[in-house]
Amino acid sequence: MLFAMDERQQERERRYAELVGERLRRLRQDRGLSLQEVCERSGDSFVVSTLSAYERGKRSLSLERLYELSTIYGQSPMSILDVEDEPEFQSALSKGTPLRIRLDLLDRLGPEERRPLETYLAFLRKLRDDPSQEVLTIRKDDLNYISGLYGIRPQTLKEYLEKEGVLITH
Repeated sequence: MLFAMDERQQERERRYAELVGERLRRLRQDRGLSLQEVCERSGDSFVVSTLSAYERGKRSLSLERLYELSTIYGQSPMSILDVEDEPEFQSALSKGTPLRIRLDLLDRLGPEERRPLETYLAFLRKLRDDPSQEVLTIRKDDLNYISGLYGIRPQTLKEYLEKEGVLITH
């Protein structure tokens, strides 16, 4: 199955929840609010222990709850979730090494897995007038876009494609 959870990915997911929680705590503290004050502003929709668990990354945050908190903090829900700019997530994507896709090895992916990737790479090749048949260099922004097609984070896609031998980063 595409992107099956292994221990490393579970650790990344846990760390992602912690980073979102840290962002929630920072937003609350930047506004000078206590956990109790946030509960009151929510019309007691939240309880202190739940908010604290969200901020520590120990409890999953539903979309509805995320929206409520984003409204209280005056932020968009996406800005709260967007921790891709955090240094630890960017370091693996911005080491200055090119991201090269092995076009000749795309068949290592299943048909449904490779279709979005093939479509985007064909678009890039046409845009660049690049006749390459074996390797195509992509930018970090391309990886970000492609990961959106799959509905996963760029780092997760990068690691999967590396594991399959389709992405070369060295």
